[in-house]
Amino acid sequence: MTKPVFAAACGTCGFKLGEPLATLAVSELCFVSDHRFPGRCVVTLHRHATELFDLSPALRSAFADDVSAAAQAIKLAMNAFKMNYEILGNADPHLHCHLIPRQQDEPKPKLPAWLHPEAQTELATSQADQIKRRIVALLPEGSSA
Repeated sequence: MTKPVFAAACGTCGFKLGEPLATLAVSELCFVSDHRFPGRCVVTLHRHATELFDLSPALRSAFADDVSAAAQAIKLAMNAFKMNYEILGNADPHLHCHLIPRQQDEPKPKLPAWLHPEAQTELATSQADQIKRRIVALLPEGSSA
């Protein structure tokens, strides 16, 4: 059985955020280059939905498993002390979860990520490439890069 491939964008709403890293069971793991939070990623559901309750229990569980597996790989790759999980969708109504590794040496580690005092800028390409390789290497078997 071939896994669906999340193309450049959702065919229904056009949503795309980040660079695809790996195809998971029901979603795509995408990398967001953000110097404030190295290792930041987004897990995007392959099919279009806007709310968790729109999903069948089995699909909802599979999405949660994908989010959990990706978060664990990111936490290990980045040696983060905590992972933040953000499911918003106000601006982009396609079900996706931001995974943000947090470090204790951040300027304000107890504040929500969106209140970080610095503006988002991209990581150096070499640093981003190294992080992406580490995350993919730590994903469970069955994920495809």
